[in-house]
Amino acid sequence: MIRKKNALTILSIFILFNCQSQKSFFDTYGAIEPVRIQENAVVDGWQNYYFSTEDCKCISGGEFFVALKENASPTTNLMITLQGGGACWPGKVQCKPNAIDADVLDANFTSQLDERLAEDWNQAVIPYCDGSVYMGDTELDYDGDGETDYFHNGLKNSIAGLKLVQKNFPKASKIFLTGCSAGGYGTIIQLRLIRFLYPEATIYVLNESGPGLMKPETDFWNLIDSSWNLKQLVPGNCAQCEGQLIYWYEDMLNDPRIKIGLFSSYMDHVIGQDFLNMEPEKYKSLLLKTT
Repeated sequence: MIRKKNALTILSIFILFNCQSQKSFFDTYGAIEPVRIQENAVVDGWQNYYFSTEDCKCISGGEFFVALKENASPTTNLMITLQGGGACWPGKVQCKPNAIDADVLDANFTSQLDERLAEDWNQAVIPYCDGSVYMGDTELDYDGDGETDYFHNGLKNSIAGLKLVQKNFPKASKIFLTGCSAGGYGTIIQLRLIRFLYPEATIYVLNESGPGLMKPETDFWNLIDSSWNLKQLVPGNCAQCEGQLIYWYEDMLNDPRIKIGLFSSYMDHVIGQDFLNMEPEKYKSLLLKTT
């Protein structure tokens, strides 16, 4: 009984702190709602919920949507999939620019697990098109011509998308959050937002090849922070969290109803070399050190 009471006390403190730290973001973006619904043109059974570009937009200014699939029978199981697709910052433009119907199929785990989960899971896919791993909160002029040309609306899109998910599946008690590459990075912030919306749910995270690593150089962190405005999201009382996103998982693991699995390759060419510009052995060393 003592252990149970202590666990409940820790959980209560954790949820209170986490809710306070996320509330301001929901106060800012939580009232955004979709403006129209239409059937996904590529995958049967899915509905696309489109948002006004005045509220949410992709990195090039295009329309953003979230796709939902409701299970035929009532269930409190919910799967949320985050899509991959690169990243953008000044000097590096290698990100997915738009959200399209086929994103539901391209969201990796969705198509692979759909047959196994279809019988008792509701599902949501949040397409990736913000160029800032679902976290950005800036609008920038990359080419310096005086006109905004890149819209890093990752945080806004995430909050609007998850509020939509909560509205449609309010009683979710078991949540499976998964993503690959940029979507894996996205699970790091979305886990915190989901816990705010579902304080009692059991949450399982499967992050594939998106370990939240940053090149361990102050100049690199400052470049990404100035591009995406990440500093506002850094968990409090966590000195190592500024510079390495993977450590943002740390305090979430104090919650006994959260389990996190990370799959990554020692010498991931895409993350390690293409985006972080690190030598393979140095990337492997960083991955092992931080995990």
